[in-house]
Amino acid sequence: RFRQLHGKTLRFQVKAAHDCHVAFTTGAEETDPMVEVFIGGWEGAASAIRFKKADDLVKVDTPDIVTEAEYREFWIAVDHNEVRVGKGGEWEPLMQAPIPEPFEITHYGYSTGWGATGWWKFLNDRVLNTEDCLTYNFEPVYGDSISFSVACSNDAHLALTSGPEETTPMYEIFIGGWENQHSAIRLNKDGKGTGDDMAKVETPDVVCTEEERKFLVSFRNGQIKVGYKDTDPF
Repeated sequence: RFRQLHGKTLRFQVKAAHDCHVAFTTGAEETDPMVEVFIGGWEGAASAIRFKKADDLVKVDTPDIVTEAEYREFWIAVDHNEVRVGKGGEWEPLMQAPIPEPFEITHYGYSTGWGATGWWKFLNDRVLNTEDCLTYNFEPVYGDSISFSVACSNDAHLALTSGPEETTPMYEIFIGGWENQHSAIRLNKDGKGTGDDMAKVETPDVVCTEEERKFLVSFRNGQIKVGYKDTDPF
């Protein structure tokens, strides 16, 4: 089964005895080139990353990494011409490998096999609702970018923190603030709930209640970039 990949990180939960397979392709089918990730293969004893159905780029021992008794969470990042695979709640990958021939990844496929059946939950596909209260809801971030869509009249806010709460330091991103006329990046809050804007630009009508608009936030090499998806950052 194949789905379109939004962003560069796939976060999911799976319940299976062994052999949870994820493929990254250039279309809604197996393609050449293709990257495959095997979690709990070899009767549940090992995991690997494979390119073009050839030799494994990396293979590591992961006994009992998956089970049919409960869901286990994982993440896979495919950015900067490499693949990184990790467990939910752990930011260091359990395996990683460069992609020998980089290509544009647009879809992912998932399957179980070799005698195993599986149940999957893809956390990237969720729809979240927020109230008019300026209280953040926190999610773990794996990789160095966030891709999302939002529909609102103004003030779509994101916070980048070191934990599941407001922290110091903390970077806040305001999209469509100031009555949907400006957007900004801010470092830390002061006691009044405000702080210094590191960047503030005019973005009239950047968000809209009538349609979901797609954005990309990246944070790498000491730089935060914000923009519409597939365009230059604003």
